[in-house]
Amino acid sequence: MKYLKIKELTQDGYELTLKALAGELTDGRYELSNGAYAFITSYQTKLIEDGLYEAHKDYTDIQLILSGKEIIGVMPLEEMYKGECVKPYEYDIELYRVSGGKLYELGVGDYLVLTPLDAHMPGVSDEVVAMRKLVIKVPVNQK
Repeated sequence: MKYLKIKELTQDGYELTLKALAGELTDGRYELSNGAYAFITSYQTKLIEDGLYEAHKDYTDIQLILSGKEIIGVMPLEEMYKGECVKPYEYDIELYRVSGGKLYELGVGDYLVLTPLDAHMPGVSDEVVAMRKLVIKVPVNQK
């Protein structure tokens, strides 16, 4: 098993998470220390069959559900590469159409930590659902 070192999520990341859970923050991007950042977004989920797997090389994602519910598919990165490339790697994201993976159902307060070794398909469900989510991007320590 390969392990990646990530930079520490500092106190401001935890404080932002608590404020987001309390409903004190609006949608948008939030800069954090140590090279991390976060964003809060509201959206409608897509049906699972319309979802795409994504991967990042420079950041580990912490995806936390603030309202609604969604399914996040997760598979090993090498499995994603067997699918059809929809968007080549650019700005720390690449997108693939591929089936399979383990499906995680998340509701309010649930979260997943997704490293660059985890291809993931967020924002899908069995039916269209209104969502609000906090995503914290923690840099992978490249040194």
